Parts: sequence; C-alpha cells; structure tokens
Amino acid sequence: MTETIRPWCAYCRISDADLAELRYLVNAGAITAEEAKERERKGVLKQREDLSALADNMGVPLVWYEDNNLSAFKRRVRRKDFERMLVDLGRSGLRGGILAVDIDRLTRQNRDLERVIDIYEGAKQKLGFVTLSGQNFDLSTPDGRFSARIMVSVANKASEDMSRRLKREMLRKAREGEVSGGHRPFGWEEDRKTARPNEAEMVIQQTEAGIQGDAVATVTRRFKEAGFVGRTGKPYDRTAVRRILMNPRNAGIRVYQGEPLKDDEGAYVTGDWDALVSVQSWSALKTKWEANQGAGQAREYRISTLLSGILRCGACGTRMTAANSKSKYPKYRCCEGASGCGNVSIIRNKTDEIIRQLVSEYLEKAAASLSLAKEPEEKQWEKAPDLTEAESELAKIKTMYNAGEIKPTTYAIMLDDLEGKIEKLRGERALYQATRPNLAPSLDALKDGWGQLSIERQRDVIRSVLRSVLVGPTSKRGAGVDLSRLTPVFRDE
Repeated sequence: MTETIRPWCAYCRISDADLAELRYLVNAGAITAEEAKERERKGVLKQREDLSALADNMGVPLVWYEDNNLSAFKRRVRRKDFERMLVDLGRSGLRGGILAVDIDRLTRQNRDLERVIDIYEGAKQKLGFVTLSGQNFDLSTPDGRFSARIMVSVANKASEDMSRRLKREMLRKAREGEVSGGHRPFGWEEDRKTARPNEAEMVIQQTEAGIQGDAVATVTRRFKEAGFVGRTGKPYDRTAVRRILMNPRNAGIRVYQGEPLKDDEGAYVTGDWDALVSVQSWSALKTKWEANQGAGQAREYRISTLLSGILRCGACGTRMTAANSKSKYPKYRCCEGASGCGNVSIIRNKTDEIIRQLVSEYLEKAAASLSLAKEPEEKQWEKAPDLTEAESELAKIKTMYNAGEIKPTTYAIMLDDLEGKIEKLRGERALYQATRPNLAPSLDALKDGWGQLSIERQRDVIRSVLRSVLVGPTSKRGAGVDLSRLTPVFRDE
C-alpha cells in the first residue's frame, strides 16, 4: 500500500532587514508608503515562486502560510499564520515539515524557535526542515538544534544592530532639523519644505482664531467651507483639524518619535522648512485647546447659541438654555430639568440683538473714557517669577549632575518634573501674550462687526462686559421682547 505523502508547510515572510530598509526609504522620502507595500508583496511572491520550485524538486505538496509585513524580531508582534502553522505541525501525521527561504524568515527569536523544537521532538513521525539557502536543520537531533539556535541568535543580533543603526540615523536627522519622510503634511508642498499658499494661510488664520477663542468645531466648519479635503477625498473632521493646527511642524519644530524635539539647552529643535506660525502662537493654541478639553469647560465649547448660560431666570436664578430651535420664534427657557422653575422664557433672536447692542454701546463709552485718561502701565504676566525660578532650577540641577553631585535616577526624576513644569508655564505665557487682556473692554474685537465673529468669540466679548442677564417673567404673549424684563449685571459693578 502506497504511503500518502504529507504536505509540507511553506512559510513566507518579509525579513526584518527588508522591512527596515523599506521604512528607511519611506522616511527619507525616496519612496511612498504605497510603493513600500508593493515591494513587500513582490518580495513575498518571489519567495512563493522559489519555494514552489524547491517543493517540485523534493516531490512534496505544499500548504502556504504567509505573514506579510510582520516582524519575527519584535516580541509583541503576533504572526497569525505562524501560529496556525505550529498548530498544524503539532497534529500527528498532518504535515511533513517546514520549507522556508532561510531560518531567519521563520523566526529571529529563540523563544519561538524553542516552540518549533518542542513540536519536532514530540512528533511521532519525523518532521523535516529545509531551506532554500541550504541550511537544513534536523531539529530532532542535538546537533541540529544547536546549529539552529546559533543561526537564530545571529539573526537576532543582526536585527538589533539594524534597529540601533536606523534609530541613531533618524535621531541624527531629527537633531539637525532635516525633513522626515511620509505623506505631505497640510500646509506644505510635496517637498515638505515649501509652504503651499492657500493651506498655509488657512493654518495662520485658524491658529489665531483658535487662540482668540474659536472652538475646534467652528474651525472645522471653516475647513469644510473652504473645500479642504484629506487624502481620502473626504472633508477633515474635528480630530484631523485639531491634529493639523496643533502640529509642532507649523512652528518649524522638529518632531521625533511623536514628540517635539529639544536640544541640550531645552530649546526646540527647528527644521529646514518654512514655518507657518511662531512658536509662541503654536504654544498658545496648544495651551488653549488642551485646556478646553477639560471636563470643566467641555460644555461651554459645545454651546451653539449666543446667550445660553449667560441669561438667568429672574424668578429662580437658574441658567437659561436654548429651546424650541425649530419653531418660528425659538426661545431661551428656564430649564425645569436643571432644578429650575420652568416658568420663564424669552424670544431668542430679539434678545440676542438687544444684548449685542447693549454691549456695543458699553464698549464705545469705555473707549471714549479711556482716550481722555492717561495711558496705564501694562500689567505683567503674574506667573513670570515662577517660570524664571523653574528655569534657574533646571540650569542648577544640570550643573550639579555634570559635577557628579546628583545620582542619575534622582536627576532623571527632577529633570522630568521641571521640564514638564517649564513647558506648561511657557504655554501659559504664550497664551497670555497672544490674548493679553486690556485694562478695560476694547472695541477692537468688534471692528469688523459682530457677524464676523464666531459664536464663541461673541460670547467672550459679552462675558468681558456682563456677568449675566436676569430675565424677568411676563404675562404677555407674542414675538416681542419687553426691555424691562432684562436686567444686565455688569462686571464692573
């Protein structure tokens, strides 16, 4: 009776060296990410062709196992087909052995090799291990296992060396401010250096708008209205717009491993491309939008009506919110669900108009009175001494560490804490300088009219003048607004 020939496992995988070279070419801008994927696939197809020829010479059928674009060196990477192959090998009589281009295609970690060896040692029928390179290991014998372990250790060392060289080269390029590879960033041409005029202008304008108080949703709407789309052809969403405007690259800052890179003196490393905004503006926007993500301010920046939360019920004091948005006469209403009485409401559009006019008149009077008074001295940022002290302390501990007076672990902890504190204070300083408050309300914000401001910035102007507006009850019905119902509470009262 003729014995059935067991099919062999043909395992294909792009090696770490190949992947590292392709990643380097992508980062250097020599090829695109799509071209790298195409090369990876061609590499696997070439392996299949070579292994098929080897199997034909051996006279054995094959079952294919392929882990394209997966590392056999990184410990946390799970190779689905490698795991499936081990399961099939462990089933008695199901497979005849393994065919691979070389042992380093199978694994570059000795712990994975040991799993393969355990299967070979426990197999009831002898399993073969054949490679295209001619390095064939009999894993059922001590000598064969010894040779395989040596070769995998050599492959592991080669991967570590390659990884270290690539990391060192990427760090060198980053420290020298050289352009990195990847997709074209918003704001620049394909060379990643030259500013693209329409996109660059959008970044400049919306960075300033964000600093002045416009929310991410408002800025995202402007991106959509201007017709900007991502690589997929779809308009940018809030997450993408936030990422675009908070990109350190906009300020010319070089990023390394996802973080803005700093030199030994704590200053940002700048790149060799056109900066779109100043470091101060980028830092101010970053501080502003990160603060707005906090739980305490999240609700404020989702408000889409002018006076929600500014108006208060004159009967019970509860903040009033927008209601009846789809009706002919939408209103602000005391919210019964928020412990309010629910008995007071007022026409929204007319009330908005009245409050805008009230604030405009107040600002005009304030500007007139300031023009007759002596120009006051500008108020200094109150946290300036804190920043000076932190920077001085940082310089001090660096000197002590260089002199051997501080242990490395203590130095690392102190360095991390101080650099975090300095970064936070510098962001707050940039925001203060960008939105420096006037000693009295200014008409500058309204120079182009209320209609040119976003809801968020209109609310900021109103809040600079008014603490709140009390809305009294009425027995009248209709679309009009009785001015006597509105009692403004000014900030200077």
